[in-house]
Amino acid sequence: MKSHLRTIQYDGELGRAQGYTQKLCLIVPFFDERRVLPRLLEAIDALAQRLQARSVLIETILVDDGSGDDGREAITAWARDRVPAFDVRVLRLSRNFGKELALSAGLEAADGDAVVLMDADLQHPVEMVETFVAAWLDEGYDVVYAHRQDHRREDIGKRLLRAGFYRLINATSDAVLAPHSGDFRLMSRRAYQALLQFPERERLMKGLYGLIGFSTKAVPYAPHPRAEGASKYSPLKLWAMGLNGVTSHSVFPLRLTLFMGLALGLLALGYGVWTIIEKLVFGIQVPGYPTLIVIISTIGAGQLIGMGIVGEYIGKVLVEVKRRPLYILESDERIAAAAAPARQDLSLTA
Repeated sequence: MKSHLRTIQYDGELGRAQGYTQKLCLIVPFFDERRVLPRLLEAIDALAQRLQARSVLIETILVDDGSGDDGREAITAWARDRVPAFDVRVLRLSRNFGKELALSAGLEAADGDAVVLMDADLQHPVEMVETFVAAWLDEGYDVVYAHRQDHRREDIGKRLLRAGFYRLINATSDAVLAPHSGDFRLMSRRAYQALLQFPERERLMKGLYGLIGFSTKAVPYAPHPRAEGASKYSPLKLWAMGLNGVTSHSVFPLRLTLFMGLALGLLALGYGVWTIIEKLVFGIQVPGYPTLIVIISTIGAGQLIGMGIVGEYIGKVLVEVKRRPLYILESDERIAAAAAPARQDLSLTA
């Protein structure tokens, strides 16, 4: 079935001739967010109209990460009865690959002078993109990211674990993770193209942001409450993401096994010396069975922990050497904006 929606290809020279000097791509991954997508698009439409005063053309790349709630149909229905002030492009992945890879798909599809990464749940204030654009165009920053100010709604345990994670990564790797920051950020063309040079399959985007360098500015913000539903990240998923981040950007856990072995060796040596002293000096008969069980259990636990850490790194090597694709794209659909610079009209197969 043919789509009724008109599509465009952006041409930089033609865009400048029609009054646009910059193209900004908003990359928004989503998974089962049908109910909130119309409100998100309304907010982006208002943003696009305001940025027209700065001759900035907006394209929104919505990455459907294998949703099962007809989110793409909600986007089409929103655009059917109106002519949006921005271009809409919907990438649908063949299954749920996870947010990190959905962001990578959006970045590879982007062709703007800059990109903004943001969530679909409206916790990231859309109006804050104007602050990002001002820092990019007026002050010359290549990266402008938002960092949270208000943490009172978070559990104290979660805050402590997050702080420990950031401290560990920053102390033991080349990556610089800005505290209380996430994916909500603007990157210039050279910044996001540098990010695309990292080929790893097991990736934590927050760590990769800190490896590209370039001039960077932090902007404080208070996240909005979720518009609908609940977070897709369970404590187990957050723990797995944290473990993936540590092992992707630091070899400290491997070195920790060496320190653990040295500590156990010193403990065993000290216990052996003390046993000899007890026998020769104090005449105390050392019980054999309990001592043997404790020593074997301690050494066995240390070996299993060490093997687990090494196994985690070996597993990452296995994933990388297979060279499997990051994601599989099922479809790519475009919806033309009201006054977008168009080179040709195309018909897409839905």
